[in-house]
Amino acid sequence: MNTEDALRPDAIAARGPDLSEELAHLVRPDLVHRRLYTDPSLFDIEMDRIFGGTWAYLGHESEIEKPGSFVRKRLGRRQVLLVRTEAGEVRGLLNRCTHRGTMLMAEDRGCQKRFTCPYHGWSFDLDGRIRNLPVADSYDRLFERPFDLGQLRVESFRGFVFATMAAEPLPLLAWLGPARRWLDEHIDRHPGGRLRVLPTAVIQEYRANWKMSWDNAADGIHATFAHRSYNLLGKEAETETVLARNPATTPMISMTLGHGHCVVDQRPGIPAGPWSTMRPLPTRADLEDALAARGEATAVNLDLATGNMVNLSLFPNLLFVGNQLMVVEPLGVDHTRVSMFLVVADGAPEEINLLRLRVDEDFVSFGTPDDLEMFERVQEGLKVVEEEWVDISRGDHAGDVVGEDGLVTGGISSEAPIRAYLEEWKRLMSKPIPTTVRRSRIEAAKFAGARPARAAGGVA
Repeated sequence: MNTEDALRPDAIAARGPDLSEELAHLVRPDLVHRRLYTDPSLFDIEMDRIFGGTWAYLGHESEIEKPGSFVRKRLGRRQVLLVRTEAGEVRGLLNRCTHRGTMLMAEDRGCQKRFTCPYHGWSFDLDGRIRNLPVADSYDRLFERPFDLGQLRVESFRGFVFATMAAEPLPLLAWLGPARRWLDEHIDRHPGGRLRVLPTAVIQEYRANWKMSWDNAADGIHATFAHRSYNLLGKEAETETVLARNPATTPMISMTLGHGHCVVDQRPGIPAGPWSTMRPLPTRADLEDALAARGEATAVNLDLATGNMVNLSLFPNLLFVGNQLMVVEPLGVDHTRVSMFLVVADGAPEEINLLRLRVDEDFVSFGTPDDLEMFERVQEGLKVVEEEWVDISRGDHAGDVVGEDGLVTGGISSEAPIRAYLEEWKRLMSKPIPTTVRRSRIEAAKFAGARPARAAGGVA
């Protein structure tokens, strides 16, 4: 947001009760209560305090390359338009007309000169300022009212756009903290640090709580069992997949990164590099041959065709898995959408990006469905009210190493990342977080000369 965007003090709100005492009971160092996954009242508070009171991923600048480009996103229950203005700025506008609350845009993406409400014809510039409305003479003190579109605070880190409704959020870099190093590394593996997010996501939904994705993101032990069929496919192709290994014996590590973020680094267990774990894929041989004919079938290029075997998770809604961005969208206490966006490297040979398509189809087709089924099985099991507690103690005082900064490094079977994100969840959920709607500042004097146009039914 630039300096023209201002907080409206009268819009600041901090809703709901102080839950500190209750959550201290529900989230313990080694156990978590089933209500975190099943209680609709806690889910409602999450939509305010988790998906509004802290930074969350909104989108990537490559999705809105041209002025006027927009994509429709969600932040909790809030519909948001990620927009590129005529001046090239990135904005996060609430997809809600300030007249009667109508959703402005139903399309997932597009390019507009302005946004016009389909209900009563109010229109807004790309920066959210009100542009025109019918029968303007019928509104008393029109230019004193906050009719500009509501906005979130947005900040971009090397093309990744994060947003918040918090009135006084942490600086973005402070929120990223140690995770910044891993995000830099992910970006810098692309030639020139340039990457592009393809516009159409693979979308899957599961009937379970959104936090199942976070419980699973850094859980290295489930892959040996839940992904049995995927591992068998690798074995039949004489390829040793990373997932098939005994997690107790691998040198792979997991690390907590503060503010609920975490990372799993599989590279110590793959001395031959990521490409060595790839089994035969459609068109793989032809694409490798084309690269080899030009002397470009190098280890660096081929490893770029896979993920870097580092899974970075930025709480509450962004997971880096392979060459995909996985965005977690809560729809209900037991209903979640996962949108998986493929990232391509514009500076790489064309064959590398085609291989990326094949590689990322592989796990989405044969591995992700296993995870979603396990999430739904867990949600079903949590309906047993007499069994109140879920164990999250693995690794604590049994292999985990706590650094001077309080961050934890453990094996990939450790549940330290689960404990860490739940501590951040508890911190955010415990007390109301002041949130606000931001708007472009309108100078009344600017519109003084435009008032004669109102007779024609509009605001210039």
